Parts: sequence; structure tokens; C-alpha cells
Amino acid sequence: MSIAHLADTGLPLNRKERFFTGTVLPMLVCADDFAHFGRLTELVGLGRVTVDARPDSANVQFFTEYGFAESLVGETTGRFPGAPTAKDTPDVLIYIAGPTRALLAIEAKMYDRPTTAELNEQLAAQAALVRYLAGRLDVDAARIAHVALLPAALAREIVALSVPTVTWEQIMETYADVAPRYFVEVLRVALARYERLVSPRRTSGANAEMKLAGAEIYERHRAGSLATPWMGRQGGLNGAELARDIASGTWRAQRYECSSKPVHNPNWFSVDEFVTRIAQTQPAP
Repeated sequence: MSIAHLADTGLPLNRKERFFTGTVLPMLVCADDFAHFGRLTELVGLGRVTVDARPDSANVQFFTEYGFAESLVGETTGRFPGAPTAKDTPDVLIYIAGPTRALLAIEAKMYDRPTTAELNEQLAAQAALVRYLAGRLDVDAARIAHVALLPAALAREIVALSVPTVTWEQIMETYADVAPRYFVEVLRVALARYERLVSPRRTSGANAEMKLAGAEIYERHRAGSLATPWMGRQGGLNGAELARDIASGTWRAQRYECSSKPVHNPNWFSVDEFVTRIAQTQPAP
């Protein structure tokens, strides 16, 4: 038998993302009592970091499926005043103490298939917590790594991501010679069957690189600093939804899908047209 054979004849392969972040990833990167942990820190751009994982002298905290807000109880609340209350915590949070402190945040996907806009929105929400934690833990900005961990196939679909990307394939290759062979093979089989097990491609928001509020689009356009000159709204430039946004003034807070490249879709139009339409229908904000 083999792991691949068991996936066909035994229990179906686990598609849960938390299995890969909470079980498979630690088994690889923490192999041999963290002896090879520096390979991970190199992959995410922090350089090789050696950690002490001995219980009596440990300088590393390794948390998967971490809920920071839920963890603030008792005396810990005093150490983290004004902490963000949103539950936007990355899948993996790793804090390394000592003379050179570091903070590593990983948002991982396996068979989920978010659009670029959806993933960027999630990462942006997490970034506020990552910055806050780094500040409270006195981690220098150069020692913070916030990355997306994606299958290579998904990484090719995602464009203009706000953080660096590491692939599961890179993790597998980096740890193949030192990690438990069982879990290396579990990951290999999971990736080999990606196209069979991945969720269907989402159509809504598939063209977006990010979402911005109308007021931010307007101001950046006027300042010449807007990197996404194309935007979308259901019905397009002449649709009822955009007309309603502009007539009511809610366009300022409404978040619109944006792209740096032209989108050949009737729901999309240029920011130039958007700004002109606003000027035609109401005083400049």
C-alpha cells in the first residue's frame, strides 16, 4: 500500500485547510526539534534564524489556528492595551524572542480558491493585527514577515498580491530531506491531486485586484497616485447601481472592485469615466 493508494481506498483525503496549517506544516518545518526552522525563515525573507525550542529555554512561540482576540483573558489584557477586536488572525503566527526579535504571519490556502480581491482584503485586515503585535512585542519592521502560503497553481491565478507568496511546493522541496517522510508524502499527494480537489473557480470578483472606497479612488485619481485605473460595478457605468451610488452620495463609502489592467466586461469602466460622471451630477467632494 501507499499514501496515494489509501487516499483511493481508505478515508478520502482531508481537504480542510486547517489540517495542512495545523498538522502538515508543523510536522515539516518543526522537524527534529526545530533544527531546520531556519529554512522557513529564509523562504519568507527573514534570513536564516536559529531558534531554541528546548522547553526550559525556548525563545519561540509557534501557533496555528490562533485566535488572538479569544486568547486575551486575565492579566494578558494588560499587556495588550487597545488591541484590535476583529478576529482577523493569520493561520500561523510565530514569534521569536531574544536579541533579534522576529514575527512571522502566514495566511495559507490549499483547496479554497479566493479571488485576488478577496485574498487582499483578508490580508489587509490581518495586517493591522500584525503591526499591532509587532509594536507591542518590540519587533523591528525589518523583522516582520507576513506572507501568503498557496499551492503553485493558485499562486499563478492570484495577481498583485499585497504580501509575498510562498508555495506549498517550495515548503515540500525545502524540507523533503529532513522532515518525516509520511507528511512529506501526504503533502505531495495533496498537491498532485490539486486540480481534482480544488473548489470551483469563483466568478464574482474574479477580475479585481483589490477593492477601494469611491472617495479613495476619486482622491488618488486627482492626486495622480492611483495604480488601478479600471473599476467595476454591477451594471457598469450606466447601470442602476452606480447611478444610485452617485445620486445618494453613498459612492464615497462604497467599495468598488479595481484593476490595474483593462477588463473586457460590461460591468467595468475607467476611473476617468467615473470621475467625469461624478462631476456631471454633483459638486466635487
